[in-house]
Amino acid sequence: MTDNNPKGSLFVGEGVIVKGTFEVPEMAVVAGLVEGELNTKEVLVDTTGIVNGRINAEVVEIRGEVTQGLHVTNHLNVRSSAKITGLTQYAEMSVEKGAKLSGELRVIDPIPSPTNYASPTNYSSSSSQSYQNNGSSDTE
Repeated sequence: MTDNNPKGSLFVGEGVIVKGTFEVPEMAVVAGLVEGELNTKEVLVDTTGIVNGRINAEVVEIRGEVTQGLHVTNHLNVRSSAKITGLTQYAEMSVEKGAKLSGELRVIDPIPSPTNYASPTNYSSSSSQSYQNNGSSDTE
C-alpha cells in the first residue's frame, strides 16, 4: 500500500476529520475535513474536501472548499466546483467558470524554492511588514 502513498505525502480521505497544523514535505490531498493550517509543497482539495483554515503551498488545486484563504507561491488552479473565502495570495491563478471566490485577491511574486513552504513568514514578497537595518543606530 505504500506505493499509493508517496513518501512525504498526506491523504485525508472522505469522511475523515483532522485538526491541527500540518507540515507536509511533498503533497497533500484533502477529500475529508482539515481544521487548521496546511503547509506543503502541493495541495489538491478534492470536491468533497474542506479546509477550515489556511493553506500555504507552492502549487494548489481547489475543487472543494477553503474557508480562511491561501498563500500560493507558484500556481493556483481554481476549478468550477471550488469555493474559496478569505485572503487569497497567489503568483499565478487560473479560474474555471462557476468557481466561487469571496474575499481579497492579492498577486505576489513567485518564489522558486522547493523548501520554503513551512511558514508564510518565509515569504518576503508582498509582505506588509518591513524590517530594515541600514547600519544606523537609534542609540547615541
